[in-house]
Amino acid sequence: MPLMLGIAVMWFCSLSLQAAFLLFVSGCLLMLLGIFMFFPKILFGIGATVVMFAIGVICEGIDEREMQPRWSGYKGRFEAVLLEVPQMQGSSTKVRAEVLRIGRDSILGMRRNGIVNIYVANSVEAEGLQIGERILFEGKVEAPRNAGNPAEFDIERYCYVNGVTGTVFLRPGAWYSKGVVPLTCKMHALQLREKIVGLYERLGFSGDELSVLSALTVGDKSGLDYSLKELYATVGASHVLALSGLHLGIFYMIMTMFFPVRGRRRLFVVLRELWVVALLWCFALIAGLSPSVVRATTLFTLMSLARCMHRDVSSVNSLSFAAIVMLLYSPRYLFDISFQLSFAAVFAILLIVPWLRRLMRADNYGVFYRYLADLFAVSIAAQIGVLPFIWYFFGEFPVYFLLANPIVVPIAFVVMWLAVVMLLLMPLPFLQDCVAQLLEWLLLLQNMSLARIASLPGVSLALPHIDVAGACLLAVLLVAMMYGIMQRSCVALSLSLLLASGMGIYMYMSHDEYERPYVIFYNSNSCSAVQFVVSDDESYLLSSYPRIDVDLSYVAEPFWRREKMEHPEWLSDGFSNANISCLDGMVCFSGRRVKMLFDDCWREEETVQPVDCIYLCRGFQGPVRELLSVYPTRCVIMDATLYAGSRRRIARECAEAGIRCIDIETDGAMMLSCSESSVNLLPMRDR
Repeated sequence: MPLMLGIAVMWFCSLSLQAAFLLFVSGCLLMLLGIFMFFPKILFGIGATVVMFAIGVICEGIDEREMQPRWSGYKGRFEAVLLEVPQMQGSSTKVRAEVLRIGRDSILGMRRNGIVNIYVANSVEAEGLQIGERILFEGKVEAPRNAGNPAEFDIERYCYVNGVTGTVFLRPGAWYSKGVVPLTCKMHALQLREKIVGLYERLGFSGDELSVLSALTVGDKSGLDYSLKELYATVGASHVLALSGLHLGIFYMIMTMFFPVRGRRRLFVVLRELWVVALLWCFALIAGLSPSVVRATTLFTLMSLARCMHRDVSSVNSLSFAAIVMLLYSPRYLFDISFQLSFAAVFAILLIVPWLRRLMRADNYGVFYRYLADLFAVSIAAQIGVLPFIWYFFGEFPVYFLLANPIVVPIAFVVMWLAVVMLLLMPLPFLQDCVAQLLEWLLLLQNMSLARIASLPGVSLALPHIDVAGACLLAVLLVAMMYGIMQRSCVALSLSLLLASGMGIYMYMSHDEYERPYVIFYNSNSCSAVQFVVSDDESYLLSSYPRIDVDLSYVAEPFWRREKMEHPEWLSDGFSNANISCLDGMVCFSGRRVKMLFDDCWREEETVQPVDCIYLCRGFQGPVRELLSVYPTRCVIMDATLYAGSRRRIARECAEAGIRCIDIETDGAMMLSCSESSVNLLPMRDR
């Protein structure tokens, strides 16, 4: 905990490394004093806490310095080696690569090399890209940047956690291949994973069954579409799709059964455990070494080590050791959601499940009852552990998780067994096809069962939005409440009630209530989008693009889900009701007049029409001074769909005319309040 606290404090407060070093030295001195008999022993504990806190600060500070230099964003020549298997995403192919800037056009103080996400426009050449390929390209590598839309996915944080320093988009002809470099061990593992997925396809697996099987067995989640992820998340079964201790435990059990040890000769036990641990780490390597897989593999490694030494190992200590090793290797793991969910769930299981088993008297009944009791106990404990993270990241709680887990966990166990058997039956095609057919039926049964559960009323409970402080307060509340219940401590229960009251007051005071009605100008470089909000149940959406071309799944829908808003009604030309009217791009809404322009038809206007703001989209033509003579205003908003050259020209002309100019592409989404008399646009970033 002190190590995690030090990393978090450095992340949010940026302490100096010199101060952290002084803390480290002070902690070491306190530990030394605590060793001697004539000093209180508590000094040793205080010193150890200070030392671990200082180590966390130092590790995070060093990591931030390594990530700090940013790419210049200017066009240059680069060399890249593809580190992963390319994945097709819509009109482009995404691949993670190690990029090095070449030539003498470097800029002082800017990054020259690092891990970069490359998006290659789809072409015949792009389809031939493979892992380990070396390419040369010319383009602009830019640092990851959030769009500034409300409740958006934090791409900057995600890239930082995964060590990605930049992104670049390559058009056809901007790159060419220079062959394949010698593959590393991890590249070979990822290549093997692709071969296994290809084998699944040749055996007849396709669609959702292929996606779930690939995620369950080799950790390949590239085939999972949004609807399938949403289905598993809604019923509380997302952990089945992410390789973790459940899957590693099944694999460990399979391997130990394939390599039995007769008798109690220590040499045979040691050889068996070493072989199984080697296979576990190979499996983890194929699965991509995600934080949950690394944590589970480390725990099983410690368990095997204890078995070789004929000693028991504390599960909590093993979990803590795994966390320390991972955080010392990369402190960024602390901010990875899979790391947080994995360790919180396992920690809660280790502490709560024994108490729940005693409460349900699992040892007093038969095997079937003990199995169900253990399954329910693990499900309840895991949900308690991950509740603060689920609340903060997703804002929904799966109501029927106790109904879904007794279905997916046994099926996942059987699926992994059959997958291993299917791979071993390659010399016997007929039997392999039979096992593959049975496996496909099981996966179909699992998906259909979860779809049935998801169709039940009230499948998920919508939770109010909380921030980081609220999530931390909730975690402390859960710890105090569970301790009070398990230990029957009146003090802890009283503290939990006090914390619950404080959390309610904090959530009420910190709730950012939007004063309706208001207008939101979203930031999307693929389509323009303006939302006119009357209430959570009534809003309207305007775009210069046809409705079928507007995709707001990553732009506006996160905000709608967080605020529990109904999907807006499409605002077409000529639409009019008591709250809003739209004609030729002129929208009259709650006393505001917003004009959207995406062509040069405004030149044909003969009457002067004052407006509150002008919204310029791709296709707009003409000088700003002439535009103001037709639509007088004090505010011009440039959409992200405009070309960079057009934005620079419009910004310069607005400055010359003395009017305010807002660039959505750089400033992020903006909100225009309709309750104020003045035209005041506020940024939606971080709201």
